[in-house]
Amino acid sequence: MAGTTKITKSLLLAALLTLAACAPANDFPAIDETGNESASIVPPTPEVESPEEEAGGNAGPGGGSAVTSQKLLLNQAMTLRYEKSGILENKVELPAGTQIEVPSNYEVKHLDYRTSSGAIERSSTGFLYPVKIVSVTDAFKTQFPQSKIDEINKTSGGLFVFASIVGNLEGTEGNFAVVQAATPGEGFLKYYQPNGKPKFNYVNSVTKRFGAKLNQGVKPESMSAAQREKYQSIFAELQKAVNREVATPKSYLMIDKKVATQRSIDFEKTGAITTTGAWSIATQGTAVRHGFSNVPCAEFQSELLRQAYQRAGYRVTDDFNKTKGNQLIWSSTAAVVNYSMALYKAGWIAWDSTKYRPILGAIMMNGAGYTPGHTYISGSNDGLIIVDNGAPQGRDLRKTTDKTISIMFQVGVFFLPPGINPPAW
Repeated sequence: MAGTTKITKSLLLAALLTLAACAPANDFPAIDETGNESASIVPPTPEVESPEEEAGGNAGPGGGSAVTSQKLLLNQAMTLRYEKSGILENKVELPAGTQIEVPSNYEVKHLDYRTSSGAIERSSTGFLYPVKIVSVTDAFKTQFPQSKIDEINKTSGGLFVFASIVGNLEGTEGNFAVVQAATPGEGFLKYYQPNGKPKFNYVNSVTKRFGAKLNQGVKPESMSAAQREKYQSIFAELQKAVNREVATPKSYLMIDKKVATQRSIDFEKTGAITTTGAWSIATQGTAVRHGFSNVPCAEFQSELLRQAYQRAGYRVTDDFNKTKGNQLIWSSTAAVVNYSMALYKAGWIAWDSTKYRPILGAIMMNGAGYTPGHTYISGSNDGLIIVDNGAPQGRDLRKTTDKTISIMFQVGVFFLPPGINPPAW
């Protein structure tokens, strides 16, 4: 969703629009939230804690069973929000140094939220849910006595905080867990058949954008051996990074934030493309440096693609370059509308999701791939598990709310490289 509503940084190029996020004053001056907020892991203490207690009184997704949790220390002031009539309203501002707790089965929701000016904004980074306050620093204990903390934690429906802290929550070591297929929920079934076929369609707008080339796959046998090998290799690398049906190394997406920032700089200075840390580089590096950290979806997908080319041993500039008008760099493709067209100009095939199934590794677009919009990638062979900037660990659409699906995940078109053809529904 990069490039959506208004410019928030004086150094940002005039062509790139972003969403502004500001929190109102409560107990201390209002803070400006950008989607770049972070938190540090609090090491577990040796005492034994009740999983149900630690999951919080609001239970959250999955409710009441034994749920482990993780404590986080906010590195700067952040706003807690609660949902009211489909809008995230401001509950309270928490000072830097506050400890919060997040259950292991947390969710990331993409709801509209209210800014300090009263405007309604949207963030593709999303909001982590449910969270609860554990403690504040001594300097703020008079403003946050335990009685007030307890009251806040009992907020009906649970509490939300910017999902920019997901990177710290997930960590960089080990593997992403396998995402187990959920039972299709009411929100999902409002928009999709149980097998994932959309009940909606964007056929007219998709056809208008991509014309006669829509759904026109390339037969592998019609390609040269070198071309077949190229796109099969690139696609295989893309799939390796986002497969959530197997335990996948986090290193494909997650690396140290400082390292990620430097790699972002190196790419823009020298064209150097690395092979790990796509999520960290895009969301914690490039998007932060250029002022669109709240809406980095297209940049994350761009970084995933650049790295897939690199790992496969091919030059991304052969397909994405100035001559074609589709350079794969933030200043060109950080907006969804430009990223979708860049893929098209590179020879990637646009497929209508009402007729074809988005397989593992398919690059998916909410609607017809316009801005404002959202882009994400299939983390399963049915398109029901997706990976995006708000959920690098994977999100099962079957248990996603209808509100979030309507905003972000009504896939109208998806892209695959030439020679990789999806099955029809």
